[in-house]
Amino acid sequence: MRRFDQELSELHHQLIEMGTLAESMVTTVVKALEDLTLDVEDSLQASENMLDEMQNTIDREVVRILTVYSPVATDLRYVLTVSHVTSSLERIGDQTTNVLGLLQLMMARSTTKPEPRIIQMGQAVTEMLHGAIGAYINSDEKEAEKYRNRDEYVDSLNDQIMREVLSEEVALEALKGEPNIAGPLAQILIARALERIGDQACNICDQVHLLVGDHP
Repeated sequence: MRRFDQELSELHHQLIEMGTLAESMVTTVVKALEDLTLDVEDSLQASENMLDEMQNTIDREVVRILTVYSPVATDLRYVLTVSHVTSSLERIGDQTTNVLGLLQLMMARSTTKPEPRIIQMGQAVTEMLHGAIGAYINSDEKEAEKYRNRDEYVDSLNDQIMREVLSEEVALEALKGEPNIAGPLAQILIARALERIGDQACNICDQVHLLVGDHP
């Protein structure tokens, strides 16, 4: 095997490790939404720090490979998509810590529990991310399209949460000067963060098309 091919293989393995870690972070924070007694703050923060380090390492390797080998055609597309995928994975890590922070705020400031649809969103984006990473690793455009299409379901859940949480009753309480809106607002922001995780999973699916789709 050529040295260049070996280095691409090593880059691929590093990306798989980063994807596995990002996926585990999403799984962890969704479990925290399901079970409010779980304390995942330290483990999630440690994973976030590791995810950042992985992105920096991979980004440096991408730049080095581009500089040393000046790859073309399929090899160039692969190296460039790696950079985009790692960026999406890092943003997913950021959103998991956002979800946890909002959950902690909601628990401290209100008696509200996560809406069932938030749990559904969490489960849906976990499945989307798993599928997107698998599609990229296996260069499977059909699977990428399948999981990209799940985004409509996630968006619809987010819309339903907005309508249910911002009910007339909540609005009237706020107008009367007796608001207990910390819980509802936290739920809206949690849903928004989960939606963004879904968006990043879609971005990964898009990279599959760029990698294996028809090119002139």
